[in-house]
Amino acid sequence: MSGWLWWVALAAVWWVVRDAIGRREERRVNAKYERDADGIIKGAHPIRHVGPRAGAVLLLHGYNDSPQAVATLAATLHARGWSVRAPLLPGHGRTLQAFAASGARAWMDAARQEFAALRATHDEVAVGGLSMGGAMALVLAGEHPEIRAVVAFAPYLHVSRPVRALELAAPVAALGARYVWGGAKRSVHDRAAAARMIAYGRSTPRLLAQLDRIVRLAHATLPRVVQPVLVIQSREDNRIPVKSAEEAFAKVGAADKTLHWTTGNGHVVTVDYGHEALERLAADWLETRLA
Repeated sequence: MSGWLWWVALAAVWWVVRDAIGRREERRVNAKYERDADGIIKGAHPIRHVGPRAGAVLLLHGYNDSPQAVATLAATLHARGWSVRAPLLPGHGRTLQAFAASGARAWMDAARQEFAALRATHDEVAVGGLSMGGAMALVLAGEHPEIRAVVAFAPYLHVSRPVRALELAAPVAALGARYVWGGAKRSVHDRAAAARMIAYGRSTPRLLAQLDRIVRLAHATLPRVVQPVLVIQSREDNRIPVKSAEEAFAKVGAADKTLHWTTGNGHVVTVDYGHEALERLAADWLETRLA
């Protein structure tokens, strides 16, 4: 057999192995959670609280998780009287295959639609979110001056060089593996809370590139965010270096902006140790900025 035929045969074998590994991961991840009749993982459904106050808050969950990550935050804000909505973003909280088929445009379109729905029924709306959801909330604020305030928990605004390189190489990287795993460092220090997280624990090279698109869109929008902004960030965040968080915060155009540092927790500060105090802090901050 000539040399090029050996390479073709080797590539064919690898393609079969790659797909077999991918299907195995899909079965493993999909079997981890029970689903309701609508195909959504139990506990991952959208959150909708109706409150007596005039104001409302839109909360956006992070990349590769679900509204469960902002559930107690939503409950805290609702207890203060606000209406709160936390949608399930496309691809999340369903199956690994659905996640692989989603992307930045679908995530942002869903966030814009949810904001429009809240704005149609409430004169005043604040936006907030966790990680990628925090970055998306800042994008919405830059697009809609009528948004009253932004509360971002560990907004994912970190320009990662490896991810940026992967964005360029995603089509080639995907030939090597259908799915990639997360980092070894824990995003939630509280092990019990980490065990309750609804997340696939897998991404694809293309999806990581899609996440980077959200980061770049948010960075471009930050100078146009002139509403009051509260950013809550852990100094022990395994995803976002302190310097990167400070540099991104400095780009925010608002005069009324606060960067609150916390410790003893990881990236997912909305479920980790001390999240109750951070939720009260956010609610207290909103009291003077949202009807």
